[in-house]
Amino acid sequence: LFASILELRRYEKNIMLGIEGDFFKESLRSQEDIKQSIHRLAGSLVSIKEQNVLGELHRDLIEYGKFFQHWCGRSTCKKSPRPLELKSLKVRKLGQKLVDDAAQLARLNRKITSQGFKRIIFWLTFLPAVLFAVGAIIFFSQTRSILHRLSILKQGTKNLAAGEFKKIELSHASPDEVSGLIENFNQMVEALEQKQEQLIQSKKMASIGTFSSGIAHEINNPLNNISLSADILLEDIDSMDKEEIKDILSDIMGQIERASKIVRNLLDFSRAQASDREPLYIDFVLHKTTDLIANELRIHKIALHKDIADNLPRVNGDLHKLQQVFLNLIINAEQAIGEYGRITIKARETDQGYVRVDISDTGPGISPENLDRIFDPFFTTKEAGKGTGLGLAIVYGIVEKHGGYIEVASKLGEGTVFSVYLPAYPRKEMTQQEQA
Repeated sequence: LFASILELRRYEKNIMLGIEGDFFKESLRSQEDIKQSIHRLAGSLVSIKEQNVLGELHRDLIEYGKFFQHWCGRSTCKKSPRPLELKSLKVRKLGQKLVDDAAQLARLNRKITSQGFKRIIFWLTFLPAVLFAVGAIIFFSQTRSILHRLSILKQGTKNLAAGEFKKIELSHASPDEVSGLIENFNQMVEALEQKQEQLIQSKKMASIGTFSSGIAHEINNPLNNISLSADILLEDIDSMDKEEIKDILSDIMGQIERASKIVRNLLDFSRAQASDREPLYIDFVLHKTTDLIANELRIHKIALHKDIADNLPRVNGDLHKLQQVFLNLIINAEQAIGEYGRITIKARETDQGYVRVDISDTGPGISPENLDRIFDPFFTTKEAGKGTGLGLAIVYGIVEKHGGYIEVASKLGEGTVFSVYLPAYPRKEMTQQEQA
């Protein structure tokens, strides 16, 4: 466009100087070419400023063309006027205005092109940086999420190693390998928990075998009494009055109830039941436990002494599981003593909100190197074939599940003390529950 306008000015100059030639027609043709160029540019310009300059250029071109139309018709041109007459007109001024407009338009176009190029350079550098930053944020976010879940999984394995069968709960699960690993871990925990329940049940059966002789002896006593009373009744029933017969029958019923209670306690202990937590008085749990083993201890000449404080707070526990804990500890104490000894059961409330139960014996004690391993699965200090090494591991796991913990203190030649700590119900809370 700028070159066409300069060409138009050249024709103008030739006319002004009076140079021979058909410069009027050339000038008109050049004006038409410039108009067509303006029309083509009008559709491609996006800048308002460019469009304004182009519009002004078009108006100036029309004004410029009017001068030449004064001398030229549609097909022929009049004789060229003298140069001095042309110079007196506005043609030079209009021609310069056309050049200025075209130059301004060119400058604007170069400026806009430069700005566009700069924008392209900016976006070519900015977009990759943004994409990199977004990618880095997503990467670090995913990495953080993975590391967080792996740390939870690590803690879960530690809890599992400590005997705490606790599933991992996630607020939201992502469809990735780590979530799949956690799901498999939870399935493993569930399977291990079921196996532990089976192990506890089998240990119960083993415990029954341990004190079965005492139970048999304890059941045999009321059966003997029933047999003697029945013999007396058969021999002397004809000579007895009603009161004597009623006394003997009452004695028989009492002995039957005694034997029935022994069998009922044994069945309650041995029965596999779902875990059921409830508020329990610890003295009730201990009495039910010692009822199972008391006669076995008497057979081995082992004295059982109970020192249970009055008004102890209740604990939230499973009766049968807690029976298993204390029965295992008492059986271990009995086996450590052998014969002629003493087992003491002591229960107190601690200042830290626990009910503490100490089971101490007068056995030979445990060596220091074995104390650190005493709760490890399959570790036993008994002779081969006399222990599986699972009893104390089961005890440890049950106490942990109840939110408590267990300690052991022992000296060679002085005996051993196992201390079981169970969380106590706050007395205020228990009072409110009882009132409700």
